[in-house]
Amino acid sequence: MVTWALKEWDAAVTALLQGQTILLLRKGGIREQQGQFSVVTRQGLLLPTFEHQKPGLIKPEFQALVHPAPTEDKPAAVTFSGWAEITHGFTLPSTAAALDLVPDLIWTSQFVQERLQWQSDRPLYGLLLRAYRLSDPVSLPWHSGYRGCRSWVELGQDVAVDSSTPALTAADYQHRVGRILADLPEGAMLL
Repeated sequence: MVTWALKEWDAAVTALLQGQTILLLRKGGIREQQGQFSVVTRQGLLLPTFEHQKPGLIKPEFQALVHPAPTEDKPAAVTFSGWAEITHGFTLPSTAAALDLVPDLIWTSQFVQERLQWQSDRPLYGLLLRAYRLSDPVSLPWHSGYRGCRSWVELGQDVAVDSSTPALTAADYQHRVGRILADLPEGAMLL
């Protein structure tokens, strides 16, 4: 059962659920507690958002994952197609360390540089997620908590995720995790 959702660009959620990436970068939204990202839970539904999604900051090979934003301002329900478990988290100690991860991201180096420059006194976090596709998408009533610059949304109910399929096999996921963690520089603090 999960009780939280992690918000991320729609294209990134699709890439996670298709096994095209396992890595997200987070800085924290202006509505985060103290304006800084934290790992509230290790498991959550993946909430695709269009807020701040800029197709120009997504690599060309992932452009097909970019969908137009819905026109409804307040939909009656929010549909979730998958969930993820955060298996590893780390801070990135330098610009070079963050840019070294670009090959594992759907985003361009420009995106990484913009993330680093925004509130430059705050750390940039990397998250490794094992994503799962739900066999039947889950629709939950829309509430105002889905809006705004925040990473996490409390769902207000327990959602069963038992009936799901991993985006990657355990071996493929562990191989990617091992490669990314091996490339982290000294000073990258694990969460």
